[in-house]
Amino acid sequence: MRTFMRAVMPLAFAFAVAATFSNAACASDDQSCGDDVTAAVANWAGVKGKLAPWDSGDGLIAAASCKAMPDAPDTTIAAIAFDTNHVGPNSDDGNLIQVVALVNGAQVIAGVRSTIEEDALTQVGSFHVDTAPYWLSPDVRAFGVVFDSSARGPSCADAAADYELTLYVREGRTLRPVFGTNLYGWVNSDPNSCGAGFEGAHNAEASITIAVEKTASHGFADLALSARVTRNQLKKDGWVETGRHTKRVVLHYDGKTYGMNMFRDFWYPDDAVMKRSK
Repeated sequence: MRTFMRAVMPLAFAFAVAATFSNAACASDDQSCGDDVTAAVANWAGVKGKLAPWDSGDGLIAAASCKAMPDAPDTTIAAIAFDTNHVGPNSDDGNLIQVVALVNGAQVIAGVRSTIEEDALTQVGSFHVDTAPYWLSPDVRAFGVVFDSSARGPSCADAAADYELTLYVREGRTLRPVFGTNLYGWVNSDPNSCGAGFEGAHNAEASITIAVEKTASHGFADLALSARVTRNQLKKDGWVETGRHTKRVVLHYDGKTYGMNMFRDFWYPDDAVMKRSK
């Protein structure tokens, strides 16, 4: 059984991944949501209450990210999590409303509502809107929302996955998720080492990127996932890199989706590790 792990994630890599999203946001804007956009999304979702951040008394907004649509600057992509049950931060038992929407003026022109079920492995941390040119067809451009969980998870685990990217396409008044993947992965290469806590232990970690291919399936372009994998060994003075390689896989649209897998293992270093992590 796979077990998510956050507490023993190699810190240098965790900071590097976080910095990637932070720098991307700063390069364009801070991805904050204006009051008018937040109000429009809340009204569309039927959310009533104080539209303020979690740390503002009884504020309902657990996380929010907004960015203008590149090809339609009057339209804002919004991803907001509402804590209508007043669960509060750092809870491992609660349901929050997640809304991804396109907002024009004070009106939601397309959106999708879902539920984030918090537990020991999943807690609302932050969103990041990804507007890379995901042209799935000549007239369909997808956009992404990256979800970062703030849950620490178990202190002893065999594998990790984080930074969950979902790609959405607009279909009239709705948004349809067509693809999902984690952008970070970690796996322990040694059996029964409890997060590689002994000298000589080995692990591997991956940064995953997405590219749009020239080939297509069922009308949508194929997507290629590339994992930049770093292999590490624990020495007396800490983790030491022992090698790097890249693994790649091409995904095909089946008419509905490319697959929603937030724990990709195509990059795992060998079959034994992959089998043990299932």
